[in-house]
Amino acid sequence: MEINVDRKRSVEEIGNFVCTEKEKLFVLVLDKGDKYPYLLLSLQTFHIIQNYDSMPTREELEEDIGEKIKEIYSQNYASITLV
Repeated sequence: MEINVDRKRSVEEIGNFVCTEKEKLFVLVLDKGDKYPYLLLSLQTFHIIQNYDSMPTREELEEDIGEKIKEIYSQNYASITLV
C-alpha cells in the first residue's frame, strides 16, 4: 500500500483522513439522508467506529477512537493505492 499525504490540522470536510499516534488510519465519510450522516470509518477493519449528526471535533474523534490523533490530512492532497 502506498500513502501520499499533505498535512492538515483539523477536520473541515468529508473525506479527511485521520491518523493516530499508533499509526491507525480512519476516514470521515457522508451517508446522505441518514439521521447521523457523518461516519468515522476505520481503514484497517472497514468498520464504522461512530456516527455523528454534524462534523465532529478533534476531541470527539479522539474520544471515539480511544487514542490521540497525530495528524489530519485533506483528501484533496492525499491518496491511497493498494498494490
